[in-house]
Amino acid sequence: MKKLNTEIFLNIEEKGYLGKGRIKLLELIDRYGSISRAARELGMSYKTAWDNIDALNNLSPYPVVVSKSGGKGGGKTYLTEYGKNLIKQYRIIEEIIKKISKELSLNLDRTEDLLNLYRRLNMKISARNHITAKISDIKRDEINAQITADLSDGQKLKSVITKDSLNRLNLKIGDEIFMIIKASDVLVALPENLSISASNIIKGKIIRIMKGDINAEVKISAGNSVITGIITSESVKKLDLKEGKEVAAVIKASDIIIGKF
Repeated sequence: MKKLNTEIFLNIEEKGYLGKGRIKLLELIDRYGSISRAARELGMSYKTAWDNIDALNNLSPYPVVVSKSGGKGGGKTYLTEYGKNLIKQYRIIEEIIKKISKELSLNLDRTEDLLNLYRRLNMKISARNHITAKISDIKRDEINAQITADLSDGQKLKSVITKDSLNRLNLKIGDEIFMIIKASDVLVALPENLSISASNIIKGKIIRIMKGDINAEVKISAGNSVITGIITSESVKKLDLKEGKEVAAVIKASDIIIGKF
């Protein structure tokens, strides 16, 4: 049987960002707390390892690796929560690509099947928000199920889906899922004296605002997740929104679609 071999390389702004070499370097730094020891195990120079870490930190929205000097045992290098999550996300993507490669390998000699598979893989999701979370609770009634999932910072997102969807996805507590939310379904509010019936009120900090003549795109950081909302430019002015300001992303449970890896 013919076999398809694949490797994953992620770029940011057309610059090399992440591949299996850098992921292995991060995993070893996380294990040993030392860039030099990780470099020796990989057979690379300290400078090469440091240049890779420096490139990662510069391209990432948050620090990936940080160093702490001093103390009885000397300095130590460690991964931030963002860095640990980066490894986790890469390994998830790697696992998905492996499954796709296996299916492609089985279909390499059958052109029509291969074309049908390509059409399925080429589907795109227009929703702006794809948030990774872990299921911590499931409640059911006769028709629907309420899924509660934990974000990286401990905040929770709730989604209401049908029992049929729950069974079809075989969802259970502890599962890693992705939660899909259209940016237009995200309301942005000030956290002070917030009284609203929506199930999800996620507190975070604005990291970017892009204004248009009518609408504005607001990006909110909550732990390792970034939630994007589309609101009117007039609302941005009325709420005096700016980068660094603490806000709340308000989302109805019925507006969240759930997918499973």
